[in-house]
Amino acid sequence: MTRSSGESDAISMLRRLGQDVEVPSADPEAERRLLVAFDTAWERKRVRTLARARLWRPVAAAALIGLAATVAWTITSRSGRLSRRAPSRPLVTTDFVLWPGAAELPAFESGHLLRMEMPASALPSLGLVAPSAQATVQTDVLVGQDGLPRAVRLSPDF
Repeated sequence: MTRSSGESDAISMLRRLGQDVEVPSADPEAERRLLVAFDTAWERKRVRTLARARLWRPVAAAALIGLAATVAWTITSRSGRLSRRAPSRPLVTTDFVLWPGAAELPAFESGHLLRMEMPASALPSLGLVAPSAQATVQTDVLVGQDGLPRAVRLSPDF
């Protein structure tokens, strides 16, 4: 591999610069002070990190316990409401049924209606009974201003 004249000139200038630079001798006392300063700064940071961890661990544990209790309460109360609300007769197609969990959402201010196909197997969990043995049914889902479903009904065009 051949070098261009520019590369050769740069290499020779770097060699001369390396030979001309005077490297100061090591000062053992300055090196010791610098290492002590690094160790001190590192130790302070480690102590602060440990103190923060001691503070946040119990807070995080309490938050996780609270979250687990909330999830368990929501699941048990939701399953209880569904079993009490299941209709004994097929609903009229114009009747809306509250979406599971919608009672705990913020107040309904505005929204829109979405027409969508749902699997007929999902209807019992919503409190609806499909009028026929189809695999999918047309439903109207009322969606609130927050994008969360509020109510559902079988579509009148069913």
